[in-house]
Amino acid sequence: MTFLNSVKAASGAADVLLTASALFALPALAGPDSAAGKWRIYHPQSGQPHMIVEIEAEDGVLEGHIVELEDGPKDAVCWRCAGENHNKPLAGMKIVWDAKWDGSGWSGGYLLRPATGMVSPARFDLESDNKALKMTTGRGPLRVTQRWERIE
Repeated sequence: MTFLNSVKAASGAADVLLTASALFALPALAGPDSAAGKWRIYHPQSGQPHMIVEIEAEDGVLEGHIVELEDGPKDAVCWRCAGENHNKPLAGMKIVWDAKWDGSGWSGGYLLRPATGMVSPARFDLESDNKALKMTTGRGPLRVTQRWERIE
């Protein structure tokens, strides 16, 4: 084996080692507080930007508030909501709470769906690139999955 061939072989082995270590490091991207940030939600029917939600994480528990409405009136209220949220402004409203880190995502939490005023169980899973959050809510045939895009 010539010197040049041995350098190429060593370089190839290093590339394989680096690639393998990068693959094993991917699960470490998701963690108890890694969903914190601002997320754009798209309207389920139109596909247009709908709202921006800010998720905060403390000790692996998520809470999220609407920061901005991107379609419709900026001063819209939740007229379908019951209780303390009835006729309250959507901007600033808490719509995610009690989702707890379970080792692979956040489960056991709740999502307020302003369009219906309903509160449903919710699960959140961070995609491997850390740029999208998959939110699943509802039960059975009423189950809804949305992909929220990270903007901050």
